[in-house]
Amino acid sequence: MPAAARPTADLGDLLACVPEPDAALLTRAHAIAERAHAGQPRRQGTPYIDHLVEVALILREQLGVTDPAILAAGLLHDAVEDSELTVDGLVDFPERTRQLVALLTDPAPAMTGAMRRAHYREIWKDPDATLLKAADRLSNIRDVVALGEPEFTRRYIRKTNRDILGKGSPLAAHPVAAPLLRAALEDAGRGLPG
Repeated sequence: MPAAARPTADLGDLLACVPEPDAALLTRAHAIAERAHAGQPRRQGTPYIDHLVEVALILREQLGVTDPAILAAGLLHDAVEDSELTVDGLVDFPERTRQLVALLTDPAPAMTGAMRRAHYREIWKDPDATLLKAADRLSNIRDVVALGEPEFTRRYIRKTNRDILGKGSPLAAHPVAAPLLRAALEDAGRGLPG
């Protein structure tokens, strides 16, 4: 049975206390992300845009990111992968936003384990992309728990421990992200039957 619904992430929460030029950038990123993911639900049935706003909020509120180019990448990180949009189509965004979106976009629709590990190694070379991946994974863990499928949750916990917190990952030793990820995994595991 699925867990109780989580509160929906809201663009207004993200824009709170953000200077006007930054708010305009984030509002544009949100609009493009919303169009790119129109009609696309998350696995547990919530609108995809909620995940993207939550990723940006996690970046800001839990990981201390204030750079609007990085927050915009949080909103756009899945847009290229999940739509016809290209990184070149993000020309109205800062170069840093485009770089991060490119780094977080899976290079192939169906990646083998070796391809995924190589992709993570590229992400780990960039500290901002690493934090973006941490925020994405924190949101994904919450979604997996909300889905309420114990076997899927167990697999996701194992995969996160191996790929995100495992050997060679800078997140394993990150002073802020590692404890957040480990606590989220512990919470996810605590709710599992037998």
